[in-house]
Amino acid sequence: MIDHNSIGRLLLETRKVKKEDFVAAREESKVTGAPLHEILLSRGKVSVDDLIQAITMHVDITLLKEALGMEQGTGGNSGISHPLGSLLERISLLFKMGILISNETNMSSLIELLLREAPTMMNAERATIFLADHQTQELYSHLGVGLAHDQIRIPWQTGIAGWVFTHAESLNIADPYKDPRFNKGVDPRTGYTTKSLLCVPLRCPGGPTIGVFQVLNKRAGVFTTTDLEILEILASQAARAMEHAIEWDHLRQKASLLKEENVGLKTALRSRKPFDEIVGNADPMQDVRALIRKVAPTDTTVLIQGESGTGKELVARTIQRLSRRADEPFISLNCAAVPSELIESELFGHKKGSFTGSIADHKGVFRAAHRGTLFLDEIEAMSPAMQVKLLRALQMGEIRPVGESSARTVDVRVLAATNSDLPQLIDQGRFREDLFYRINVFPITIPPLRERPDDIHVLVSHFLDKLMIHTGKVVKGIDPAALDLLMCHPWPGNIRELENEIERAHILTAEGGYISVRCLSPRITKSLERVVRDRPINESPTLKEAVEELEMKMVEKALEQANGNRSLAAKQLGLSRQGLINKIQRYGLTCMKGTWDSVN
Repeated sequence: MIDHNSIGRLLLETRKVKKEDFVAAREESKVTGAPLHEILLSRGKVSVDDLIQAITMHVDITLLKEALGMEQGTGGNSGISHPLGSLLERISLLFKMGILISNETNMSSLIELLLREAPTMMNAERATIFLADHQTQELYSHLGVGLAHDQIRIPWQTGIAGWVFTHAESLNIADPYKDPRFNKGVDPRTGYTTKSLLCVPLRCPGGPTIGVFQVLNKRAGVFTTTDLEILEILASQAARAMEHAIEWDHLRQKASLLKEENVGLKTALRSRKPFDEIVGNADPMQDVRALIRKVAPTDTTVLIQGESGTGKELVARTIQRLSRRADEPFISLNCAAVPSELIESELFGHKKGSFTGSIADHKGVFRAAHRGTLFLDEIEAMSPAMQVKLLRALQMGEIRPVGESSARTVDVRVLAATNSDLPQLIDQGRFREDLFYRINVFPITIPPLRERPDDIHVLVSHFLDKLMIHTGKVVKGIDPAALDLLMCHPWPGNIRELENEIERAHILTAEGGYISVRCLSPRITKSLERVVRDRPINESPTLKEAVEELEMKMVEKALEQANGNRSLAAKQLGLSRQGLINKIQRYGLTCMKGTWDSVN
Protein backbone atom coordinates (compact mmCIF):
# COMPACT_ATOMS: atom_id res chain seq x y z
CA MET A 1 0.00 0.00 0.00
CA ILE A 2 1.30 3.45 -0.95
CA ASP A 3 1.64 5.97 1.88
CA HIS A 4 1.10 9.39 0.25
CA ASN A 5 2.59 11.27 3.19
CA SER A 6 5.77 9.17 2.99
CA ILE A 7 6.17 10.10 -0.67
CA GLY A 8 5.90 13.79 0.22
CA ARG A 9 8.52 13.40 2.97
CA LEU A 10 10.87 11.62 0.55
CA LEU A 11 10.58 14.55 -1.87
CA LEU A 12 11.52 16.92 0.94
CA GLU A 13 14.36 14.76 2.31
CA THR A 14 15.94 14.35 -1.11
CA ARG A 15 15.66 18.12 -1.72
CA LYS A 16 13.42 17.76 -4.73
CA VAL A 17 11.06 20.40 -3.24
CA LYS A 18 11.71 23.44 -1.10
CA LYS A 19 10.65 23.35 2.54
CA GLU A 20 8.24 26.28 2.17
CA ASP A 21 6.55 24.60 -0.81
CA PHE A 22 6.24 21.36 1.15
CA VAL A 23 4.66 23.14 4.15
CA ALA A 24 2.18 25.01 1.93
CA ALA A 25 1.18 21.81 0.14
CA ARG A 26 0.78 19.97 3.46
CA GLU A 27 -1.61 22.65 4.75
CA GLU A 28 -3.67 22.45 1.54
CA SER A 29 -3.74 18.67 1.85
CA LYS A 30 -5.20 18.94 5.35
CA VAL A 31 -8.02 21.12 3.98
CA THR A 32 -8.78 19.39 0.69
CA GLY A 33 -7.69 15.84 1.48
CA ALA A 34 -5.75 15.68 -1.78
CA PRO A 35 -2.48 13.71 -1.65
CA LEU A 36 0.46 15.97 -0.84
CA HIS A 37 2.56 14.89 -3.84
CA GLU A 38 -0.32 15.53 -6.25
CA ILE A 39 -0.62 19.10 -4.96
CA LEU A 40 3.14 19.64 -5.45
CA LEU A 41 2.92 18.25 -8.99
CA SER A 42 -0.11 20.36 -9.98
CA ARG A 43 1.60 23.52 -8.71
CA GLY A 44 4.73 22.73 -10.72
CA LYS A 45 6.86 22.40 -7.58
CA VAL A 46 8.09 18.93 -8.51
CA SER A 47 8.79 17.31 -11.88
CA VAL A 48 7.16 14.09 -13.05
CA ASP A 49 10.58 12.37 -13.12
CA ASP A 50 11.34 13.34 -9.51
CA LEU A 51 7.89 12.18 -8.39
CA ILE A 52 8.34 8.80 -10.10
CA GLN A 53 11.73 8.45 -8.41
CA ALA A 54 10.19 9.17 -5.00
CA ILE A 55 7.37 6.66 -5.56
CA THR A 56 9.93 4.05 -6.67
CA MET A 57 11.96 4.67 -3.50
CA HIS A 58 8.83 4.31 -1.37
CA VAL A 59 7.90 1.02 -3.05
CA ASP A 60 11.47 -0.27 -2.66
CA ILE A 61 11.44 0.58 1.04
CA THR A 62 8.15 -1.26 1.44
CA LEU A 63 9.51 -4.33 -0.38
CA LEU A 64 12.67 -4.30 1.73
CA LYS A 65 10.52 -4.09 4.84
CA GLU A 66 8.56 -7.14 3.73
CA ALA A 67 11.73 -9.02 2.75
CA LEU A 68 13.31 -8.39 6.15
CA GLY A 69 10.10 -9.28 8.04
CA MET A 70 9.59 -5.76 9.32
CA GLU A 71 5.88 -5.28 8.63
CA GLN A 72 4.11 -3.16 11.25
CA GLY A 73 3.23 -5.15 14.33
CA THR A 74 5.61 -8.00 13.46
CA GLY A 75 9.28 -8.76 13.76
CA GLY A 76 11.36 -10.46 16.39
CA ASN A 77 13.00 -7.24 17.65
CA SER A 78 9.74 -5.41 18.53
CA GLY A 79 10.74 -5.24 22.16
CA ILE A 80 14.09 -3.58 21.45
CA SER A 81 14.31 0.21 21.73
CA HIS A 82 15.75 1.73 18.57
CA PRO A 83 17.05 5.32 18.66
CA LEU A 84 15.64 5.90 15.15
CA GLY A 85 12.27 4.36 15.97
CA SER A 86 12.44 1.41 13.56
CA LEU A 87 14.65 -0.38 11.07
CA LEU A 88 12.42 1.00 8.32
CA GLU A 89 13.67 4.49 9.04
CA ARG A 90 17.25 3.24 8.71
CA ILE A 91 16.45 1.70 5.34
CA SER A 92 14.85 4.98 4.31
CA LEU A 93 18.09 6.71 5.30
CA LEU A 94 20.00 4.14 3.27
CA PHE A 95 18.08 5.11 0.14
CA LYS A 96 18.57 8.78 0.92
CA MET A 97 22.31 8.21 1.38
CA GLY A 98 22.46 6.42 -1.97
CA ILE A 99 21.07 9.50 -3.69
CA LEU A 100 23.26 11.94 -1.77
CA ILE A 101 26.53 10.09 -2.35
CA SER A 102 25.75 9.42 -6.02
CA ASN A 103 25.59 13.20 -6.55
CA GLU A 104 28.91 13.86 -4.80
CA THR A 105 31.87 14.05 -7.20
CA ASN A 106 34.56 15.24 -4.78
CA MET A 107 36.37 12.43 -2.94
CA SER A 108 37.04 14.36 0.29
CA SER A 109 33.46 15.65 0.48
CA LEU A 110 32.12 12.16 -0.22
CA ILE A 111 34.12 10.58 2.60
CA GLU A 112 33.16 13.41 4.97
CA LEU A 113 29.49 12.79 4.13
CA LEU A 114 29.79 9.05 4.74
CA LEU A 115 31.59 9.47 8.07
CA ARG A 116 29.06 12.04 9.22
CA GLU A 117 25.89 10.13 8.28
CA ALA A 118 26.88 6.47 8.75
CA PRO A 119 26.85 6.51 12.60
CA THR A 120 23.27 7.82 12.62
CA MET A 121 22.14 5.20 10.15
CA MET A 122 23.88 2.36 12.01
CA ASN A 123 23.01 3.50 15.58
CA ALA A 124 26.75 3.69 16.21
CA GLU A 125 29.09 6.20 17.84
CA ARG A 126 31.79 6.48 15.18
CA ALA A 127 32.66 5.44 11.64
CA THR A 128 36.04 4.85 10.02
CA ILE A 129 37.08 4.37 6.41
CA PHE A 130 40.41 2.82 5.41
CA LEU A 131 41.52 3.07 1.77
CA ALA A 132 44.24 1.00 0.12
CA ASP A 133 47.58 2.44 -0.98
CA HIS A 134 48.83 -0.07 -3.55
CA GLN A 135 52.28 1.49 -3.79
CA THR A 136 53.08 0.95 -0.09
CA GLN A 137 50.64 -1.95 0.48
CA GLU A 138 49.11 -0.06 3.39
CA LEU A 139 45.66 1.00 4.53
CA TYR A 140 45.35 4.68 5.43
CA SER A 141 42.60 6.08 7.59
CA HIS A 142 39.78 8.56 7.33
CA LEU A 143 38.43 8.66 10.87
CA GLY A 144 35.07 9.82 12.13
CA VAL A 145 34.00 13.37 12.88
CA GLY A 146 35.29 14.71 16.20
CA LEU A 147 38.47 12.61 16.35
CA ALA A 148 41.66 14.65 16.35
CA HIS A 149 44.42 12.53 14.84
CA ASP A 150 47.19 12.23 12.35
CA GLN A 151 46.52 9.90 9.45
CA ILE A 152 46.90 6.27 10.54
CA ARG A 153 48.66 3.91 8.14
CA ILE A 154 48.89 0.18 8.78
CA PRO A 155 50.18 -2.74 6.65
CA TRP A 156 47.15 -4.14 4.88
CA GLN A 157 47.81 -7.63 6.22
CA THR A 158 47.42 -6.53 9.88
CA GLY A 159 44.52 -5.73 12.18
CA ILE A 160 40.84 -6.40 11.66
CA ALA A 161 40.73 -3.86 8.82
CA GLY A 162 43.64 -5.67 7.13
CA TRP A 163 41.97 -9.05 7.54
CA VAL A 164 38.70 -7.80 5.98
CA PHE A 165 40.60 -6.13 3.14
CA THR A 166 42.74 -9.16 2.24
CA HIS A 167 39.94 -11.74 2.70
CA ALA A 168 37.16 -9.51 1.21
CA GLU A 169 34.81 -10.77 3.97
CA SER A 170 32.76 -8.87 6.55
CA LEU A 171 33.21 -9.16 10.33
CA ASN A 172 30.89 -8.48 13.28
CA ILE A 173 32.99 -8.41 16.46
CA ALA A 174 31.22 -7.93 19.80
CA ASP A 175 34.45 -7.55 21.86
CA PRO A 176 37.45 -6.49 19.75
CA TYR A 177 39.95 -6.73 22.62
CA LYS A 178 39.31 -10.47 22.79
CA ASP A 179 39.95 -10.89 19.06
CA PRO A 180 43.63 -11.64 18.25
CA ARG A 181 43.33 -9.74 14.96
CA PHE A 182 42.48 -6.47 16.69
CA ASN A 183 45.26 -3.85 16.61
CA LYS A 184 45.31 -2.55 20.21
CA GLY A 185 47.71 0.25 19.30
CA VAL A 186 45.10 2.25 17.34
CA ASP A 187 42.84 3.33 20.25
CA PRO A 188 45.63 5.12 22.17
CA ARG A 189 46.47 7.10 19.00
CA THR A 190 42.86 8.23 18.51
CA GLY A 191 41.92 8.69 22.15
CA TYR A 192 38.88 6.51 21.59
CA THR A 193 37.94 3.08 23.04
CA THR A 194 36.54 0.48 20.69
CA LYS A 195 33.91 -1.71 22.36
CA SER A 196 32.26 -3.36 19.34
CA LEU A 197 32.59 -2.99 15.59
CA LEU A 198 31.35 -3.91 12.17
CA CYS A 199 33.90 -4.01 9.34
CA VAL A 200 32.98 -4.65 5.70
CA PRO A 201 34.88 -4.49 2.39
CA LEU A 202 34.54 -1.42 0.19
CA ARG A 203 33.93 -2.81 -3.27
CA CYS A 204 31.48 -2.71 -6.15
CA PRO A 205 29.78 -6.00 -7.05
CA GLY A 206 32.31 -8.04 -9.00
CA GLY A 207 35.00 -5.39 -8.59
CA PRO A 208 38.23 -5.22 -6.55
CA THR A 209 38.30 -4.24 -2.88
CA ILE A 210 39.45 -0.62 -2.54
CA GLY A 211 39.34 -0.42 1.27
CA VAL A 212 37.14 -1.15 4.31
CA PHE A 213 34.24 0.59 6.06
CA GLN A 214 33.94 0.32 9.87
CA VAL A 215 31.37 1.48 12.40
CA LEU A 216 32.22 1.40 16.10
CA ASN A 217 30.26 0.90 19.32
CA LYS A 218 26.52 0.41 18.89
CA ARG A 219 24.59 2.82 21.08
CA ALA A 220 22.21 0.16 22.41
CA GLY A 221 22.89 -3.59 22.51
CA VAL A 222 25.17 -5.30 19.99
CA PHE A 223 25.41 -5.17 16.23
CA THR A 224 23.08 -7.65 14.53
CA THR A 225 23.15 -9.55 11.26
CA THR A 226 20.72 -6.99 9.84
CA ASP A 227 23.11 -4.21 10.86
CA LEU A 228 25.89 -5.97 8.97
CA GLU A 229 23.72 -6.36 5.86
CA ILE A 230 22.76 -2.67 5.89
CA LEU A 231 26.42 -1.62 6.23
CA GLU A 232 27.37 -3.93 3.34
CA ILE A 233 24.74 -2.23 1.16
CA LEU A 234 26.02 1.20 2.18
CA ALA A 235 29.64 0.13 1.54
CA SER A 236 28.73 -1.11 -1.93
CA GLN A 237 27.05 2.21 -2.72
CA ALA A 238 30.01 4.08 -1.25
CA ALA A 239 32.55 2.10 -3.30
CA ARG A 240 30.71 2.86 -6.52
CA ALA A 241 30.49 6.55 -5.60
CA MET A 242 34.23 6.60 -4.73
CA GLU A 243 35.15 5.14 -8.09
CA HIS A 244 33.09 7.86 -9.77
CA ALA A 245 34.67 10.52 -7.53
CA ILE A 246 38.16 9.26 -8.42
CA GLU A 247 37.25 9.49 -12.12
CA TRP A 248 35.96 13.03 -11.55
CA ASP A 249 39.17 13.94 -9.72
CA HIS A 250 41.20 12.68 -12.68
CA LEU A 251 39.00 14.65 -15.08
CA ARG A 252 39.38 17.79 -12.97
CA GLN A 253 43.16 17.35 -12.91
CA LYS A 254 43.21 16.91 -16.69
CA ALA A 255 40.95 19.93 -17.09
CA SER A 256 43.27 21.97 -14.88
CA LEU A 257 46.29 20.87 -16.90
CA LEU A 258 44.48 21.65 -20.15
CA LYS A 259 43.54 25.07 -18.78
CA GLU A 260 47.14 25.76 -17.85
CA GLU A 261 48.28 24.50 -21.25
CA ASN A 262 45.67 26.68 -22.95
CA VAL A 263 46.86 29.73 -21.03
CA GLY A 264 50.45 28.86 -21.93
CA LEU A 265 49.59 28.45 -25.60
CA LYS A 266 47.76 31.76 -25.65
CA THR A 267 50.72 33.43 -23.97
CA ALA A 268 53.07 31.82 -26.48
CA LEU A 269 50.91 32.96 -29.37
CA ARG A 270 50.89 36.52 -28.07
CA SER A 271 54.67 36.45 -27.66
CA ARG A 272 55.23 35.16 -31.19
CA LYS A 273 55.95 37.62 -33.93
CA PRO A 274 52.81 38.04 -36.05
CA PHE A 275 54.57 37.02 -39.26
CA ASP A 276 56.33 33.90 -37.93
CA GLU A 277 54.18 31.68 -40.16
CA ILE A 278 54.45 33.88 -43.26
CA VAL A 279 57.83 32.61 -44.43
CA GLY A 280 59.74 33.99 -47.39
CA ASN A 281 61.86 36.97 -48.40
CA ALA A 282 60.92 37.25 -52.06
CA ASP A 283 59.45 40.57 -53.20
CA PRO A 284 55.91 39.15 -53.68
CA MET A 285 55.88 37.95 -50.06
CA GLN A 286 57.15 41.31 -48.84
CA ASP A 287 54.20 42.86 -50.66
CA VAL A 288 51.81 40.41 -48.95
CA ARG A 289 53.19 41.36 -45.52
CA ALA A 290 52.80 45.06 -46.29
CA LEU A 291 49.15 44.58 -47.28
CA ILE A 292 48.46 42.54 -44.12
CA ARG A 293 49.91 45.31 -41.93
CA LYS A 294 47.70 47.92 -43.57
CA VAL A 295 44.40 46.03 -43.48
CA ALA A 296 44.68 44.12 -40.19
CA PRO A 297 43.78 47.02 -37.81
CA THR A 298 40.55 47.69 -39.74
CA ASP A 299 37.30 45.70 -39.95
CA THR A 300 37.45 45.62 -43.74
CA THR A 301 36.42 42.43 -45.52
CA VAL A 302 39.44 40.80 -47.18
CA LEU A 303 39.52 38.43 -50.17
CA ILE A 304 42.60 36.20 -50.03
CA GLN A 305 43.42 34.69 -53.42
CA GLY A 306 45.92 31.99 -54.21
CA GLU A 307 46.36 28.45 -55.42
CA SER A 308 45.73 25.50 -53.15
CA GLY A 309 48.48 25.08 -50.58
CA THR A 310 49.83 28.65 -50.73
CA GLY A 311 48.88 29.42 -47.11
CA LYS A 312 45.65 31.42 -47.36
CA GLU A 313 44.50 30.44 -43.85
CA LEU A 314 47.88 31.43 -42.41
CA VAL A 315 47.40 34.88 -43.92
CA ALA A 316 43.90 35.04 -42.42
CA ARG A 317 45.16 34.07 -38.97
CA THR A 318 47.95 36.66 -39.21
CA ILE A 319 45.38 39.35 -40.02
CA GLN A 320 43.34 38.26 -37.00
CA ARG A 321 46.38 38.29 -34.66
CA LEU A 322 47.21 41.86 -35.71
CA SER A 323 43.61 43.09 -35.39
CA ARG A 324 41.64 44.48 -32.46
CA ARG A 325 39.80 41.14 -32.45
CA ALA A 326 42.95 39.17 -31.61
CA ASP A 327 41.57 37.89 -28.27
CA GLU A 328 38.20 36.92 -29.74
CA PRO A 329 37.28 33.68 -31.58
CA PHE A 330 38.78 32.78 -34.94
CA ILE A 331 36.41 30.37 -36.71
CA SER A 332 37.37 28.68 -39.97
CA LEU A 333 34.96 26.99 -42.39
CA ASN A 334 35.81 25.33 -45.70
CA CYS A 335 32.64 25.86 -47.75
CA ALA A 336 33.54 23.07 -50.17
CA ALA A 337 33.66 20.54 -47.32
CA VAL A 338 30.02 21.11 -46.27
CA PRO A 339 27.17 19.50 -48.26
CA SER A 340 25.07 22.10 -50.06
CA GLU A 341 21.94 21.16 -48.12
CA LEU A 342 23.69 21.81 -44.80
CA ILE A 343 25.72 24.93 -45.59
CA GLU A 344 22.98 27.34 -44.44
CA SER A 345 22.70 25.56 -41.08
CA GLU A 346 26.49 25.50 -40.72
CA LEU A 347 26.73 29.23 -41.42
CA PHE A 348 23.70 30.60 -39.59
CA GLY A 349 22.70 27.77 -37.22
CA HIS A 350 19.34 26.08 -36.81
CA LYS A 351 16.57 25.50 -34.31
CA LYS A 352 15.89 22.05 -32.92
CA GLY A 353 13.36 20.21 -35.07
CA SER A 354 13.63 22.60 -38.02
CA PHE A 355 14.56 19.73 -40.36
CA THR A 356 15.12 15.98 -40.26
CA GLY A 357 18.07 15.16 -38.03
CA SER A 358 18.14 18.51 -36.20
CA ILE A 359 17.95 16.97 -32.74
CA ALA A 360 19.37 20.03 -30.94
CA ASP A 361 19.89 23.75 -31.47
CA HIS A 362 23.02 24.66 -33.44
CA LYS A 363 24.71 28.08 -33.24
CA GLY A 364 26.43 28.15 -36.63
CA VAL A 365 29.80 29.70 -37.40
CA PHE A 366 28.56 33.30 -37.60
CA ARG A 367 27.29 33.23 -34.01
CA ALA A 368 30.31 31.21 -32.86
CA ALA A 369 32.57 33.94 -34.28
CA HIS A 370 30.58 36.81 -32.71
CA ARG A 371 32.95 39.72 -31.98
CA GLY A 372 35.73 37.74 -33.63
CA THR A 373 36.82 36.70 -37.11
CA LEU A 374 35.20 34.25 -39.55
CA PHE A 375 37.36 32.73 -42.29
CA LEU A 376 35.39 31.32 -45.23
CA ASP A 377 37.66 29.23 -47.45
CA GLU A 378 36.72 28.16 -50.99
CA ILE A 379 33.81 30.59 -50.94
CA GLU A 380 33.16 29.88 -54.62
CA ALA A 381 31.75 26.45 -53.63
CA MET A 382 28.50 28.05 -52.36
CA SER A 383 25.39 27.76 -54.48
CA PRO A 384 23.98 30.99 -55.99
CA ALA A 385 20.99 30.80 -53.62
CA MET A 386 23.30 30.57 -50.62
CA GLN A 387 25.40 33.41 -51.96
CA VAL A 388 22.32 35.68 -51.74
CA LYS A 389 21.87 34.88 -48.04
CA LEU A 390 25.56 35.37 -47.34
CA LEU A 391 25.46 38.74 -49.11
CA ARG A 392 22.60 39.87 -46.87
CA ALA A 393 24.47 38.73 -43.75
CA LEU A 394 27.54 40.71 -44.81
CA GLN A 395 25.58 43.83 -45.70
CA MET A 396 23.14 43.93 -42.78
CA GLY A 397 25.14 42.22 -40.04
CA GLU A 398 22.13 39.97 -39.43
CA ILE A 399 21.53 36.25 -39.77
CA ARG A 400 18.42 34.12 -39.51
CA PRO A 401 18.95 30.58 -38.17
CA VAL A 402 17.06 27.85 -40.01
CA GLY A 403 13.66 27.37 -38.38
CA GLU A 404 13.55 30.78 -36.70
CA SER A 405 11.38 33.69 -37.81
CA SER A 406 13.42 36.54 -36.36
CA ALA A 407 16.90 37.72 -37.33
CA ARG A 408 19.88 37.89 -34.98
CA THR A 409 22.53 40.59 -35.03
CA VAL A 410 26.15 39.47 -35.24
CA ASP A 411 29.42 41.38 -35.08
CA VAL A 412 31.81 39.41 -37.26
CA ARG A 413 34.74 40.30 -39.48
CA VAL A 414 34.74 38.09 -42.56
CA LEU A 415 37.89 37.00 -44.36
CA ALA A 416 37.12 35.06 -47.56
CA ALA A 417 39.47 32.94 -49.63
CA THR A 418 39.39 31.33 -53.06
CA ASN A 419 41.69 29.36 -55.35
CA SER A 420 39.51 30.09 -58.38
CA ASP A 421 39.22 32.97 -60.86
CA LEU A 422 36.06 34.60 -59.50
CA PRO A 423 35.58 37.03 -62.46
CA GLN A 424 35.63 34.01 -64.77
CA LEU A 425 33.03 32.28 -62.56
CA ILE A 426 30.91 35.44 -62.73
CA ASP A 427 31.00 35.27 -66.54
CA GLN A 428 29.90 31.64 -66.32
CA GLY A 429 27.00 32.55 -64.02
CA ARG A 430 28.40 30.52 -61.13
CA PHE A 431 29.27 33.39 -58.78
CA ARG A 432 27.26 36.50 -58.00
CA GLU A 433 28.83 39.73 -59.10
CA ASP A 434 27.36 41.70 -56.19
CA LEU A 435 28.83 39.24 -53.67
CA PHE A 436 32.20 39.46 -55.41
CA TYR A 437 32.27 43.25 -55.01
CA ARG A 438 31.20 42.87 -51.36
CA ILE A 439 34.07 40.54 -50.43
CA ASN A 440 36.67 41.99 -52.79
CA VAL A 441 37.03 45.20 -50.78
CA PHE A 442 40.69 44.51 -50.06
CA PRO A 443 42.21 41.69 -52.13
CA ILE A 444 45.46 39.97 -51.19
CA THR A 445 47.02 37.59 -53.70
CA ILE A 446 49.52 35.00 -52.49
CA PRO A 447 52.06 34.01 -55.16
CA PRO A 448 52.54 30.29 -55.95
CA LEU A 449 55.78 28.72 -54.79
CA ARG A 450 57.07 28.26 -58.34
CA GLU A 451 57.19 32.08 -58.70
CA ARG A 452 59.49 32.45 -55.71
CA PRO A 453 61.95 29.52 -55.81
CA ASP A 454 64.54 31.51 -53.88
CA ASP A 455 62.26 31.17 -50.81
CA ILE A 456 62.51 27.38 -50.88
CA HIS A 457 65.72 27.32 -48.83
CA VAL A 458 64.14 29.52 -46.14
CA LEU A 459 61.01 27.35 -46.11
CA VAL A 460 63.06 24.15 -45.81
CA SER A 461 64.87 25.55 -42.75
CA HIS A 462 61.52 26.62 -41.26
CA PHE A 463 59.99 23.16 -41.70
CA LEU A 464 63.07 21.43 -40.27
CA ASP A 465 62.86 23.65 -37.17
CA LYS A 466 59.18 22.73 -36.73
CA LEU A 467 59.91 19.03 -37.12
CA MET A 468 62.73 19.23 -34.60
CA ILE A 469 60.32 20.72 -32.03
CA HIS A 470 57.63 18.13 -32.73
CA THR A 471 59.82 15.02 -32.98
CA GLY A 472 63.04 15.92 -31.14
CA LYS A 473 65.08 14.74 -34.13
CA VAL A 474 67.69 17.18 -35.46
CA VAL A 475 68.36 17.42 -39.20
CA LYS A 476 70.92 20.14 -39.78
CA GLY A 477 69.94 21.18 -43.31
CA ILE A 478 69.86 20.16 -46.94
CA ASP A 479 72.62 19.35 -49.45
CA PRO A 480 73.07 21.91 -52.27
CA ALA A 481 72.27 19.32 -54.95
CA ALA A 482 69.02 18.35 -53.22
CA LEU A 483 68.13 22.02 -52.79
CA ASP A 484 68.73 22.63 -56.51
CA LEU A 485 66.31 19.82 -57.33
CA LEU A 486 63.67 21.33 -55.05
CA MET A 487 64.12 24.70 -56.73
CA CYS A 488 63.61 23.12 -60.17
CA HIS A 489 60.37 21.36 -59.20
CA PRO A 490 57.16 23.20 -60.26
CA TRP A 491 55.35 22.52 -56.93
CA PRO A 492 51.73 22.26 -58.07
CA GLY A 493 50.76 21.72 -54.43
CA ASN A 494 52.78 24.75 -53.36
CA ILE A 495 53.93 25.13 -49.75
CA ARG A 496 51.78 22.26 -48.52
CA GLU A 497 53.47 19.92 -51.01
CA LEU A 498 56.91 21.18 -50.02
CA GLU A 499 56.16 20.72 -46.32
CA ASN A 500 55.08 17.12 -46.93
CA GLU A 501 58.22 16.49 -48.98
CA ILE A 502 60.45 17.82 -46.18
CA GLU A 503 58.61 15.75 -43.57
CA ARG A 504 59.26 12.63 -45.65
CA ALA A 505 62.91 13.54 -46.14
CA HIS A 506 63.26 14.30 -42.41
CA ILE A 507 62.19 10.74 -41.62
CA LEU A 508 64.70 9.26 -44.07
CA THR A 509 67.64 11.46 -43.02
CA ALA A 510 69.92 10.29 -40.21
CA GLU A 511 70.01 12.17 -36.90
CA GLY A 512 72.31 15.16 -37.21
CA GLY A 513 72.66 14.74 -40.99
CA TYR A 514 71.66 16.67 -44.07
CA ILE A 515 68.86 15.92 -46.51
CA SER A 516 70.43 14.40 -49.63
CA VAL A 517 69.04 13.68 -53.09
CA ARG A 518 68.37 10.04 -52.16
CA CYS A 519 66.03 11.23 -49.40
CA LEU A 520 63.80 13.03 -51.89
CA SER A 521 60.75 11.39 -53.42
CA PRO A 522 60.84 9.95 -56.98
CA ARG A 523 58.67 12.74 -58.40
CA ILE A 524 61.42 15.22 -57.45
CA THR A 525 64.38 13.16 -58.69
CA LYS A 526 62.97 11.70 -61.95
CA SER A 527 64.13 14.68 -64.05
CA LEU A 528 67.66 14.28 -62.73
CA GLU A 529 67.59 10.57 -63.55
CA ARG A 530 66.75 11.33 -67.19
CA VAL A 531 69.79 13.65 -67.48
CA VAL A 532 72.15 11.03 -66.08
CA ARG A 533 70.62 8.27 -68.24
CA ASP A 534 71.07 10.29 -71.44
CA ARG A 535 74.82 10.91 -70.81
CA PRO A 536 77.40 8.37 -72.07
CA ILE A 537 78.70 6.14 -69.29
CA ASN A 538 82.25 7.51 -69.56
CA GLU A 539 80.90 11.06 -69.23
CA SER A 540 78.72 10.64 -66.13
CA PRO A 541 78.39 14.06 -64.48
CA THR A 542 78.61 14.89 -60.86
CA LEU A 543 75.30 15.41 -59.07
CA LYS A 544 75.71 19.19 -59.13
CA GLU A 545 76.56 19.16 -62.83
CA ALA A 546 73.53 17.01 -63.61
CA VAL A 547 71.21 19.39 -61.76
CA GLU A 548 72.69 22.41 -63.54
CA GLU A 549 72.46 20.70 -66.92
CA LEU A 550 68.83 19.84 -66.31
CA GLU A 551 68.02 23.40 -65.30
CA MET A 552 69.85 24.88 -68.30
CA LYS A 553 68.03 22.57 -70.71
CA MET A 554 64.66 23.49 -69.20
CA VAL A 555 65.45 27.21 -69.58
CA GLU A 556 66.65 26.76 -73.18
CA LYS A 557 63.57 24.75 -74.12
CA ALA A 558 61.20 27.30 -72.60
CA LEU A 559 62.90 30.18 -74.40
CA GLU A 560 62.76 28.33 -77.72
CA GLN A 561 59.05 27.55 -77.26
CA ALA A 562 58.41 31.20 -76.41
CA ASN A 563 60.43 32.42 -79.41
CA GLY A 564 62.71 34.33 -77.08
CA ASN A 565 59.92 36.05 -75.14
CA ARG A 566 61.27 36.09 -71.62
CA SER A 567 57.91 36.86 -69.95
CA LEU A 568 56.22 33.88 -71.61
CA ALA A 569 59.19 31.60 -70.88
CA ALA A 570 59.24 32.66 -67.23
CA LYS A 571 55.52 31.92 -66.89
CA GLN A 572 56.02 28.48 -68.46
CA LEU A 573 58.83 27.70 -66.01
CA GLY A 574 56.94 29.08 -63.02
CA LEU A 575 59.53 31.80 -62.48
CA SER A 576 59.39 35.54 -62.17
CA ARG A 577 60.80 37.41 -65.14
CA GLN A 578 63.77 38.55 -63.04
CA GLY A 579 64.32 34.98 -61.86
CA LEU A 580 64.58 33.82 -65.48
CA ILE A 581 67.02 36.63 -66.31
CA ASN A 582 69.19 35.55 -63.39
CA LYS A 583 69.35 31.99 -64.74
CA ILE A 584 70.11 33.19 -68.29
CA GLN A 585 73.04 35.16 -66.90
CA ARG A 586 74.11 32.27 -64.65
CA TYR A 587 74.40 29.83 -67.57
CA GLY A 588 75.67 32.40 -70.08
CA LEU A 589 72.79 31.97 -72.49
CA THR A 590 72.45 34.46 -75.35
CA CYS A 591 70.01 34.85 -78.23
CA MET A 592 71.24 34.76 -81.84
CA LYS A 593 68.53 34.95 -84.51
CA GLY A 594 66.05 33.10 -82.34
CA THR A 595 68.52 30.36 -81.44
CA TRP A 596 69.86 30.15 -77.89
CA ASP A 597 73.48 29.12 -77.40
CA SER A 598 75.63 28.65 -74.36
CA VAL A 599 78.59 31.02 -74.16
CA ASN A 600 81.58 30.99 -71.85
